[in-house]
Amino acid sequence: MKKLLLLTLPGFLFFLLSCEKDELTEQLEDQSCNIVEITDNITEPTTWEAGNVYVINNRNISVRSVLTIEPGVVVKLKDARIDVVNGVILAKGTATNRIVFTSLADDRYCGDTNGDGVATEPRKGDWKQINFNGTNGTVFQYVDFLYAGGNSGGFYNAINASGSTSTQFTFDNCVFAHTLSATASFFNNSAFYGGSTMIDPEISVFTNNVFYDNGRPLMLNAYYTLNTNNKFYNPKDPSQTNTENGIYITAPNSPNGAVVSWNITEVPYVLDEWFQGSTQTINIGPGAVVKFMRAGAGLVTSQNRIINISPSAILTSYKDDEHGGDTNGDGNESSPAVGDWRGVYNSSLQIFIESANIKYAANK
Repeated sequence: MKKLLLLTLPGFLFFLLSCEKDELTEQLEDQSCNIVEITDNITEPTTWEAGNVYVINNRNISVRSVLTIEPGVVVKLKDARIDVVNGVILAKGTATNRIVFTSLADDRYCGDTNGDGVATEPRKGDWKQINFNGTNGTVFQYVDFLYAGGNSGGFYNAINASGSTSTQFTFDNCVFAHTLSATASFFNNSAFYGGSTMIDPEISVFTNNVFYDNGRPLMLNAYYTLNTNNKFYNPKDPSQTNTENGIYITAPNSPNGAVVSWNITEVPYVLDEWFQGSTQTINIGPGAVVKFMRAGAGLVTSQNRIINISPSAILTSYKDDEHGGDTNGDGNESSPAVGDWRGVYNSSLQIFIESANIKYAANK
């Protein structure tokens, strides 16, 4: 009897494993959608319909007309980029029927589209990005962008809003997650890159969006007032944030007369430059933290360029984990020190401002 048990046990285990694989395969088949491969540019009005999974594999596609994406549509990409050039994307999902852009290896949506069973799984950087260049009117509502950030000409983003003028778009209730974070310049490495195109929140609408499991979540024009309803953690698991959790800002454009509020308190604002201009007003709100990445970075205020700093705001080093958390994502490997950044300079009085809420500046 013992010999019989030993002989039959391997077969029994094989039977169990086969059953598990068959059940998993059936689950994937149950989730499957009709596969539509996209190989050509969108040059005329086109609708991607619910019930389909649209696959873009190892190629770049340009949208030069109106592409409408219905609620529930899944788009899977591998080593691919979508360029919106003189066209628009209208992707309007709903709270209960979201639109998803994800990796071709992501079997959670529309099943095993690449037909390899469980041999592959989605990874950060599996696809490149959606790039806007010369477009106005694109809308993304209730859309998830997952596993993007592959190298695209030195940029590592899920969304790249390029160009030199303000771009009209809407991102509302979107999720940016699992974007590849690579060693790149200050400007090129974030899940969402707004750059110089993102100046006016009435034109470039960015509301109720969520960032988690990215490196740097967001890069913005410094003169864009970001809505406080955006979140930098996973609402389903608040412990899931971003490695370099902050709002990274730069000033490629300095519009005269601009008034901006830096009033997000969940994560710090991060600057890597000696920030000066002509006639703007910057309001650093209560509880806001602004961090500076290098010794030459800082702020310049003058009679025409007003910087209002709340007494409860903190201006500090990028290495200061006590205020705003571990923004540089290095754990305890670095510590803040005096001289980590330059300071706040009043050019009218030709003095550096000293205050208890200005920390680790060379001139304070």
